[in-house]
Formats: sequence, structure tokens, C-alpha cells
Amino acid sequence: MPPSARPALRYAPSANAVIAVIAAIAAFGAVASAALGCSSSGGDGGTGGTSGAGTTTSTACSADNRKDIYTAGLAKQTATRALSIKLMDAMPAPPQKQSNALILQVVDAAGMPVDGATVSVTPFMPDHGHGSSVKPTVTAKGGGLYDVANVYLPMPGLWRLTVTVQMPNVAAQDAAFQFCIDG
Repeated sequence: MPPSARPALRYAPSANAVIAVIAAIAAFGAVASAALGCSSSGGDGGTGGTSGAGTTTSTACSADNRKDIYTAGLAKQTATRALSIKLMDAMPAPPQKQSNALILQVVDAAGMPVDGATVSVTPFMPDHGHGSSVKPTVTAKGGGLYDVANVYLPMPGLWRLTVTVQMPNVAAQDAAFQFCIDG
């Protein structure tokens, strides 16, 4: 019988077959996420800190020696030492998972405030190789102060916040703060 003359076969999967396929896809997603280290809760993505009962647990964040310890006024110099970038405040303090805001101060080598610069902040997870889906917005306030809104850190782990300062007729300068975010 030629293929065009064959009757069409109809297959209607049972509800159990559909549920089994959905469960297999969900299980694959969980295994893949664990294998890649990108998890929004638990795991070795740098989670931990304090449990709901107020007891401290040992975590990847507590053992991570790459992180900066947050203090208001924490300063980083650019590679050329031409500028210093101070983290004057963070809301919440220290930075946490989800939305954060920062107040930065940029000063030159003589300690004088730098105004008129274009400042950007780029969040990035070096261990996972990805950034944030939200671009922070920076507003100059004068006196070398810059408000940074929408610093979105969607998951726990080590986050590098690279601050880039671009001034007219000068090469861009950057410095980075690193915070380990508990889950």
C-alpha cells in the first residue's frame, strides 16, 4: 500500500504518560542546575549565614576569602591609583539577595571629589560566569557622590560589582567590590 493510502495513526497519551514526561523534565532541570552550580537556594552557590532560628551555620560564604567585608566607607583604588572609589552606604547593608542601592564617592589621588564623570556599575558572578538581568542606574549627586539604584543580585553566591569611571579625555578607570550573598 503506498504511504498516501495508509490510514493515519492517532496517538493520545494518557494522563500518566504526560505526568511522567513533566516529572522527567523537572528532574533533569534540577540535576542540570545542581551540576552547573547555579541555584537560587541552597547548594554550593555561596548560600548560608543565619538560619531562621537565629543560629549561625557554616557556609560557602563564611569560608570564601575572596569577599570584601562590608563597612560604610570601604574604598578600592583603580589599577593606576588615579582614583579611589568609596562605598559610602548600601541599602540594605551589607548588600543582600534581590534589589540593592548604593552610594559611591569617587575621589582623585589627592582626595578631591570627582564630579562630571560617567559612572557605571556592573554586577557579575565570577563563579557562575553570568551577570544580572537588571542594569543598575547611576545618578550624580555632586561632591563626588553617585547614587546607584537597581543593583539586582538575584541569587546567592559571590558577586563582583565593578565600578567604572569615565571622565572626559581620560581612559576609563575601574575598581571592584566583591560580596558573598547569603541565600
